[in-house]
Amino acid sequence: MVELKTDRELLRDYAEGRNEHAFTKLVQRHLDLVFSTALRGLGNVQAAQEITQNVFIALARKAAWLRSETSLSGWLHKTTLLEIRRWWRGELRRQRREQTAIELGTVMNNEDTLLKVLAGELDEGLLELRETDRQALMLRYFEGRTHQEIGQLLGAREDAVRMRIDKALDRLTRFFRRRGYAVPTIATTVTLLGVVAIPAPAGFAMVAARSALAAGGSGAATGLKLLLSKLLGLSRAQTSFLCLAIAAGPVTWEWNVKRVCLARAARAQSQLEVVREEAARSASDLGQLRAESARLDLSVAEAEKDSARYGEAARKLEALKGQVRALLAGTGSPWPANLPYVRVSKAIIRSLAPDNRPMGRMSELALELYGITMQEKAPAEQALAGYSQGVYDLMVATAHVINLSNRQPVQLLVALAPPGQPLQAIADQTRLQLTDVLGAEREKLLFDGGDKGAIQTMTFEPSGTKGGAPRYVTTTTRIGRMLGEGPFSKVPGPILERFVYPWLDQLGVTNRDPAATSRTATSR
Repeated sequence: MVELKTDRELLRDYAEGRNEHAFTKLVQRHLDLVFSTALRGLGNVQAAQEITQNVFIALARKAAWLRSETSLSGWLHKTTLLEIRRWWRGELRRQRREQTAIELGTVMNNEDTLLKVLAGELDEGLLELRETDRQALMLRYFEGRTHQEIGQLLGAREDAVRMRIDKALDRLTRFFRRRGYAVPTIATTVTLLGVVAIPAPAGFAMVAARSALAAGGSGAATGLKLLLSKLLGLSRAQTSFLCLAIAAGPVTWEWNVKRVCLARAARAQSQLEVVREEAARSASDLGQLRAESARLDLSVAEAEKDSARYGEAARKLEALKGQVRALLAGTGSPWPANLPYVRVSKAIIRSLAPDNRPMGRMSELALELYGITMQEKAPAEQALAGYSQGVYDLMVATAHVINLSNRQPVQLLVALAPPGQPLQAIADQTRLQLTDVLGAEREKLLFDGGDKGAIQTMTFEPSGTKGGAPRYVTTTTRIGRMLGEGPFSKVPGPILERFVYPWLDQLGVTNRDPAATSRTATSR
């Protein structure tokens, strides 16, 4: 199958290479369209042939400007109608159409008469269509192309071409009905297009092509001659008007140039103001950025100093840690005197942090040495308080008088026997509570020996201090061995009530406040 060249390709061949064969192909392709359009508009074969030649002459002259056209059908149709209007010179054709419409009463039943009348309206109806729809109709009914060929020329699918032609026929039918013609169906419009597509006389294509090519070669001279002839044919009034228009042209051009320049100057001034404001803001921002940069530079310098200082401290700390680790790992090595630490045995921690405060409360030093946190402090002190209360109750329960001396000064001896198994039970419960809170190691450091009983002897002397206040001394003996003695700060109240106060009443001593003595201490 030979590939069909498009109108654009044929125009390019003629415009660029003066290919007369290509131009002849264009004339043969669109001759019937132009001729039938001219014949419908004029009703005269000779006049239609002349109009057809003029249209193709215009095509030859404007080939270079029409190379971008996909299909020439629309342009040729418009150009043919313009030539027809020039031919009639005025309103002759519209008067004939209006007179015919009046005579026919705008409603016709004779199909032949209707087609003749509609033929005069067809071209205007085609101009009402969109360019793509008009081209599709002309290619289909005026040039007799198939849907496939139209799709190749317009760059569309075959089914899309069918839909486009159907829509164009529907719009053209509605146009006739708006004009007052009783077009029953779209089939009437299709019949009209088939009737008006009158083929040109045989051999007329070669005549039109030759005349167009001949006129196209001398297009510039012919155009100049036509212009001169028109100028010479102007009336005096027309000549005066033309001269005024020519004279007003430069003035109008100068005024327009001045107006454009003023508008551009105003726009430039506005843009300059905007630029100045932007520059001022940028300068302000630059100053702020410089100040911020200086501040950041100072911060960086200080950070570098701090980093150097922290690095030196970290190196010293690492060296100290290494030295301490070496000392802790070694055995028998002397402990250097220059270290801020001292190595002590865990066994003496209890002597460094006494925990004999009332009701089991521990001192800050004990908390620090035992490593007891704030979460561990309360349950640990609660366990110790329970132990202290239990020992207190045992002391009260086991106290008894062992000697009432008649020597001077008079003394009262109260003994507290070793509690034995009851103390062991209290100590075991306390040890379990402390182990749950502190762990086995810290429990041993804090509570070791809490289950060891001892024989305590309390000695009361009603004299020996100024004012006759009694003196109280406690002596603790463990496993047949004296551990220490001295004054104590507080004697259990039940012991005082049971043993001491009755004895003081017998001696006539009125000062019974043990806290009044200056010698108050405890030892276990």
